[in-house]
Amino acid sequence: MKRRTLMQSALGVVALRPRAAAAQPAFGDTHLDRMRALADAVLPQALGEAGRAQALTQFMIWVRDYREGADGDHGYGHVGPRRLPPSPALKYPAQLDDLDRRAGGTFAAASVAERQRAVSAAIEAADVRNLPGRPNGGHVATDLMAHYFNSPGANDLAYGRRIMRGACRDLDGSEQRPTALPTGGR
Repeated sequence: MKRRTLMQSALGVVALRPRAAAAQPAFGDTHLDRMRALADAVLPQALGEAGRAQALTQFMIWVRDYREGADGDHGYGHVGPRRLPPSPALKYPAQLDDLDRRAGGTFAAASVAERQRAVSAAIEAADVRNLPGRPNGGHVATDLMAHYFNSPGANDLAYGRRIMRGACRDLDGSEQRPTALPTGGR
């Protein structure tokens, strides 16, 4: 076997070897108690406990499934897809620790009013002025709110009707006004 053939074969094996998955951020179930407390402080009370739990579950799934470097949308005026930046969840553990400090110990043990004050101070310190279009790591509280408030469920709650924005529906019944949400938002 020629040296060149041997080198080409070796490089081919290296190129075909599966890449190690990028290390996931140290964020998830270990932070669930603080995330529940955060959801109770920043998501609408009209959702009820079950609605806030569902919104938090959807956010945590989004965080878990986020993949740095994956194809993003093309965006207006862009020829090719954009690559997703590093996971915003990389910043969340430190931000939750800061909320613990601002709440005087344990964020989850503080009253809702104390948690809201701690969150307001943390958002101001992070210099977040607007909710992002999607979670971006500016602050875990604003990322959770952005994820929820850009959802079809938030749209339905705002209008008090089951609009299901973004859902594929057929034209049958499209002339009818969307049904009203049951009292309690969901």
